[in-house]
Amino acid sequence: MPSKEVIRVSNLTFYYRQEEPIIDNLSFSVFEGEFFGILGPNGSGKTTLLRLILGFLKPIGGKIELFGEDLRTFKDWKRVGYVPQRFYVERAFTGTVGELFKAVAPKEKVGWIIAYLHLEDLLNKQFIKLSGGQQQRVLLALALTTNPDLLLLDEPLTGLDIHAQEHIENILKEISKTKTVVVVSHDVSFVLRNASRILCLGMQECKLVKAQELKGMLKELYRLH
Repeated sequence: MPSKEVIRVSNLTFYYRQEEPIIDNLSFSVFEGEFFGILGPNGSGKTTLLRLILGFLKPIGGKIELFGEDLRTFKDWKRVGYVPQRFYVERAFTGTVGELFKAVAPKEKVGWIIAYLHLEDLLNKQFIKLSGGQQQRVLLALALTTNPDLLLLDEPLTGLDIHAQEHIENILKEISKTKTVVVVSHDVSFVLRNASRILCLGMQECKLVKAQELKGMLKELYRLH
């Protein structure tokens, strides 16, 4: 039996300026249990696409469905976890990790995830004073507080040292055994190691490929000569 569609994007179009469409007539699906990668150069619309899927932006044209329901009427957001780029959170929040959790969910809801990601020693520390790897673990924990079926991550390895990158990657591998994971990243090797299929944005024609097909397309994708 084929897997269920978790995300379906149909003929999606979005622009900030009409003469410069960022996303133009894009269609693809993400299936249950998939580790799905989104690659592309800066300005290709990767983060914009995530924001459209999350309902933060409204499409100019086309349709997005989550779990078979039109995004315009979708309300079951506890099924969706989102990990934004940590630099945005760092600028917006100056409190402790414990205060951050308290603002998001009751203590009994987050205890298991704090233990799972070994965050007990960080609860009384300011988020902005944590290392990059520690910040990323906190943001992952926040996204997992509702035990979502779908996890969306925007550049989860950016700015991390190699050890923190490996740690976060291992956590995501574990999470992907039970959840659908969609990752926007500029780290091609990370995406190749983990994603079963990859959406390539910013090309003359956006392409959806299997990981093994990507290597021959990298020059075109990143406009290398």
